[in-house]
Amino acid sequence: MSTLIFPLLAKIASLLLMVFAGVMLVKSGLLKKEDSLPLSKITVYLLSPCVIVSSFSIELSETAARNLLLCFFYAILANFLFLFMGRMLRRPLNLSPVEEMSVEYTNCGYFVLPLVASVFGDEYLLYVSAYITVFNLLIWTHGLQLFQGKKSGEKQYVKLFLKILLNPNILAIFFGAFLFFTKISLPHPLALAISDLGKMVGSISMLITGIALGGMQVKKIFLYKRIYLISFLRLFALPLCYLLLIKAFSVVDGFLDNPTLFLVTYLSAIAPSAASVAQFAILFGKDEEYASCINIFTTLLTVVSIPIMVFFSDKILT
Repeated sequence: MSTLIFPLLAKIASLLLMVFAGVMLVKSGLLKKEDSLPLSKITVYLLSPCVIVSSFSIELSETAARNLLLCFFYAILANFLFLFMGRMLRRPLNLSPVEEMSVEYTNCGYFVLPLVASVFGDEYLLYVSAYITVFNLLIWTHGLQLFQGKKSGEKQYVKLFLKILLNPNILAIFFGAFLFFTKISLPHPLALAISDLGKMVGSISMLITGIALGGMQVKKIFLYKRIYLISFLRLFALPLCYLLLIKAFSVVDGFLDNPTLFLVTYLSAIAPSAASVAQFAILFGKDEEYASCINIFTTLLTVVSIPIMVFFSDKILT
């Protein structure tokens, strides 16, 4: 795994340069902070569903199906461990909903997909979709409840949940899985258009982050004293606990026979805080700026954290 550190570092650096490009577009006066809204809508409602559907466009085989199931297991272990630890740390560390979700949920889609495509190839995007599926199911149930609290009526909760269930990203997961298991192929021009649009998701999402960063005073990010604690938990502490859990399971025959397969899921577990947390904060009016700062700060720190955690995984698991 350690041989992949430099390719990963190169791709992370390229993503951060895209963030810088977004910052410069704002600082030069060509764009305003508000211009990120239409780009966000394009990313959420078009590009992200395209990359999900495209990730399922590989030939169904016994090996692919078995690998996908294994990645689902890796993803379930990671997400439920993070939720458990977030719940345990809530009271001792006095975590707010924004902080707890920032620790528990990662930017497994927009940030990880371009990394995996660049370093491992498009055929591994299918296995990232396993983590994305588990992530979406949890963030729109557990995460939603965490932000709404117990005061929200059951009818309102069900109405919002049904609305989210019809979200294009959730529908894309079901549609992609349907194509994968039924072996139905889309017409070539349509498949090519979906694939090309999906490849834009990493670049556009990094530009959005840069535009948001360019529209705020950078020093504000560093003035949040707890942002360092939250970043440490998200990028180092929880991923290390996940590694130790995987180490315990590695005694099971075949559990880690394919290190690359695990690393694809592991990258999702060590990714920065989810951009969805900032979206929830805006929706419910809870610490919007703080949530955005955590997302931006943890994204910037990945240039250091991901190589370190990949190195640790190599030492702990081999």
